[in-house]
Amino acid sequence: MLTFASLPKRPSLHQIKQTHARLVVLGQSQSRLILHILSLLSLSSSPLNYCLSIFNSISFPTVFAFNSIIRCHAKSNSSPSNSLSLYSLMRRRFLKPNNHTFTFLLNACTKSISTCTPTGILVHAHVIKLGYARHVFVRNALIHFYSEGFSTMDFSKRVFEEDILCSDVVTWNSMLAGLVRKGEVCVAEKMFDEMPQRDVVSWSTMIMGYVQNGNLEDGLECFRLMREKEIKPNEAILVTVLSASAQLGLLGYGRFIHSTIETLRFRITVPIGTALVDMYAKCGYIEESRALFYGMLEKDIWTWNVMICGLASHDCANEALALFREFISEGFSPVNVTFVGVLNACSRAGFVSEGRRYFKLMVDGYGIRPEMEHYGCMVDLLARAGLIDEAVRLIETMTVAPDPVMWATLLDACKIHGLVEMGEKIGNKLLKLDPTHDGHYVQLAGIYAKARKWEDVVRVRRLMIERVANKVAGWSLIEVEGRVHRFVAGDREHDHSSDIYKMLDIIGLRVTEAGYSPKIFLE
Repeated sequence: MLTFASLPKRPSLHQIKQTHARLVVLGQSQSRLILHILSLLSLSSSPLNYCLSIFNSISFPTVFAFNSIIRCHAKSNSSPSNSLSLYSLMRRRFLKPNNHTFTFLLNACTKSISTCTPTGILVHAHVIKLGYARHVFVRNALIHFYSEGFSTMDFSKRVFEEDILCSDVVTWNSMLAGLVRKGEVCVAEKMFDEMPQRDVVSWSTMIMGYVQNGNLEDGLECFRLMREKEIKPNEAILVTVLSASAQLGLLGYGRFIHSTIETLRFRITVPIGTALVDMYAKCGYIEESRALFYGMLEKDIWTWNVMICGLASHDCANEALALFREFISEGFSPVNVTFVGVLNACSRAGFVSEGRRYFKLMVDGYGIRPEMEHYGCMVDLLARAGLIDEAVRLIETMTVAPDPVMWATLLDACKIHGLVEMGEKIGNKLLKLDPTHDGHYVQLAGIYAKARKWEDVVRVRRLMIERVANKVAGWSLIEVEGRVHRFVAGDREHDHSSDIYKMLDIIGLRVTEAGYSPKIFLE
């Protein structure tokens, strides 16, 4: 009698086929063992044709057999909706489904949400009719289905609140994930606080929810609280918080995360290594970034891109371009981000001819359509070199509509190179494109001031007062002893506000004594 004891817990497709072949040779292709073969296939990424051939060879398939083949289709990318046809066949044969059937069906409906939303609602009706509404696995699948397929979380909340006691940590996590996916971070935060039990997925969902919705500081604070509770993070959390630290430029937090990785003996995988390289580069420590990059045993295209862009942003243009050439020689194909780094390196170093060559290589050699960032680098490169006319021609032939930042770059170049007439033309264009941005008025007034056209300075400043209703308050971040402090222009709400303003007065006095005199354009 053949047994499955010799098979590993997760056998390969080859091992499953060998076992199946033995069943056929031993004349046991209609035994209950064939059901186990089908079950093993449903747990792996197996060819659907092979799964179907086994299912069709069973003379009288049971609920177990139907569940296995339904699961095979539900997991596939090509035909998850076929699970529903199999369910119909199962019902026509008067077989009663169980809770596993509905879990697999709802997963199939979630996977092909655009075509199976009405069917998923019908499956929900069957769940209620056949008495499986209080099975926690089915409830979890329902919550996941509704949170994926509808623009609001109302239906998911209704399922969740029908029987909160019939829930496990997966139920709460499903609700949490749906809320952050819909951008309802405040609601998710409240639910997170109310959770009777949290696992690493709960923390991961909340941290990623904060970061993906722009609440970077909250994401980092959530990570700090998680570590205080001695919960071991997963790779996704570490990559997310490293990204948040990089975006905010908070080296202290980045080092804290790096030390956590080392303390917990995490393997430096490609995603973690790439995130560390990016964090140190964006926090101003290019030497550490470089050391990590060259110390990585395995790198992917994004690791190379991060290093090229990091070197470019630190004015290491020659090294960035040399690394790009090495990147090509290693057999990698550049993508749009690669050329952002390359063109940025050329722009910062003033390599005009190289910039033109790489831009042409990107378009003609690799068929990459230029995006705003590529055009921005080229305009900046040409503007720095004083080639304003060429930069204007490039903007006018762009395949995407230029944003105001592009023209603002040229306007600043006009001020540097003393091109008053061109600056006036570009400045007026900018004021039409974005009349509520105070910075454009200041730039244009600066050009007039440099040319000593004081009447025009006054005119532009008055226009700014008339048109700009609300000036965007400037803000900055600083990290002290593990805590992030945000400073907003004119803000008095900080705990140490009075001490901060006293120090600002002292700094102002000292720079004045040192001979500094700010340029102020009077109205």
